[in-house]
Amino acid sequence: MKKHIFGIALFLVSLALCGTAQAVPELRAMPTPPDTLVLWVMDQDINAGTALQKLMKKYTRQSGIPVKIRFLDWGSAFAELNKVLVNEAGEGNDYPDVLQLGSTWVPYFAKAGLIKPVDEMIDAVDTSRFYPEAMKSAHIGRDSVVYAIPWFLDIRGFFANERIWLELGLHDSEIETYPKFYGVLRAISEAKVANRQGVEVAPFEFGVKEDWTGYQQMSPFLWNFGGDFVVETEKGYRSALADSLTLVGLRHYLKLLRDQELSPNNLKENSAQSADRFVRAEQLIIFGTSELIRKIEFDTDLGGLMDSPLAKDGIITVAGPKGPFGNHSFVGGSHLTLPKNANPIKRNSAYDLFLFMLRADNIDYYSRQCGFIPPDRGLIRIWMQDPRYNHLIEGLENHGRSTQNIPEWSEIEMSVNGMVSAIAASLLKNAPDVDDEIARFVFDTHQKINSILGYNSPETVAAVKERVRKSLLQPVDEFKYAKGLGVVKGESEWSIRLIVVISLGVLAVAMMLVYAFRIRKH
Repeated sequence: MKKHIFGIALFLVSLALCGTAQAVPELRAMPTPPDTLVLWVMDQDINAGTALQKLMKKYTRQSGIPVKIRFLDWGSAFAELNKVLVNEAGEGNDYPDVLQLGSTWVPYFAKAGLIKPVDEMIDAVDTSRFYPEAMKSAHIGRDSVVYAIPWFLDIRGFFANERIWLELGLHDSEIETYPKFYGVLRAISEAKVANRQGVEVAPFEFGVKEDWTGYQQMSPFLWNFGGDFVVETEKGYRSALADSLTLVGLRHYLKLLRDQELSPNNLKENSAQSADRFVRAEQLIIFGTSELIRKIEFDTDLGGLMDSPLAKDGIITVAGPKGPFGNHSFVGGSHLTLPKNANPIKRNSAYDLFLFMLRADNIDYYSRQCGFIPPDRGLIRIWMQDPRYNHLIEGLENHGRSTQNIPEWSEIEMSVNGMVSAIAASLLKNAPDVDDEIARFVFDTHQKINSILGYNSPETVAAVKERVRKSLLQPVDEFKYAKGLGVVKGESEWSIRLIVVISLGVLAVAMMLVYAFRIRKH
């Protein structure tokens, strides 16, 4: 009984103490000084962030104005910017004065009135030095108002492990068409090619599992066969996903998704995992970005890959397959822009920082550190002295193409990526009705795009469904690679062979010396 009374008393004392206890002080970040410029950029990697911080220190030394950098996550940035940019900048907060946007985001934020036109700075920037395809995203559709300036380019192309490619005796001409490309990948799979560690090398992989690059991987396939995601009409834009030519390109794209010999890991990995496999020299060809070329030149403590198997083997770009409508290169990247509701007191300083970041020397410095290609024609002439960039830059200059610069594209992009993920999941479970399921995903996405664009198709639902299903069931040509491949062995196997060869050589020399000694003795 005494124990119960003591427990109740203790409980009441505790309550009393809780009522009189002082609240824990709230921890708050120090407000940004009023003269500090705020730069918001996407988080690329360690080396890119370090390079940008050095660049901002350079600006501060020259201007006397400090700059605070905030790094945003690509995955959450779009939603966060939608919340932040609608408000007006307050005193001492971290509202951006200069902002990086993904190239496909610019038309959306421009149409929403969240970024301001930069036409008055056109002469100072000299936009004629930028590629037209890079400048395309700075506008809304065919409108002439400029809302952003290209900062760097994300050009996707085909990369190969140099050592394995050369030892196999392969050439660009042997993969110049899609049927040839499939045939070479098949031959590599059947040859059981191994890397230096004796690990079998996968021929190719996109990596599409719940990945945000699905539409980028798919784009050249559609364009090379005359198709597209969206086309312009007299009354606006409509979905082209169910057009006959688009479906031919999609059929070829799906071949690489579903053929487990050509792309054994496609459905189980995303594009980042595919890149890691390529870096480990466990994959011969990848459809990737130029940052791989620079990363193998940096130490690991800078986010580089200098100690990787790929760095030891080397990396090259290859032309990749073309279709009846050409060999298009996907052109994306990032632009710099100015938020409309930024602090007007810092307006002139923000303009100064904006122009500083777009100077050719500063673009070149940052591009070389992050690995993406600069949008400046003059700089690219310098970069082309490195032959590893040749195919990428040739693709940019002759066949470069970007997605439609319309405000609705961001939502369309998410729909297409969702379609790719759904197709990958369906192929992975290998259900009996997988073909019908894929056709349904494509049709549903086609309908969703038209809904986003506000377009009412005159075609009947039944007609579109039937065209999609029939087209995707058509076979895809594949040429047999008849030349035969060179032999690439694992490092351990080569080491044994080397030991055997050296041992036989030493034995032969010893026998010759013994023979010579006997002759001399007699």
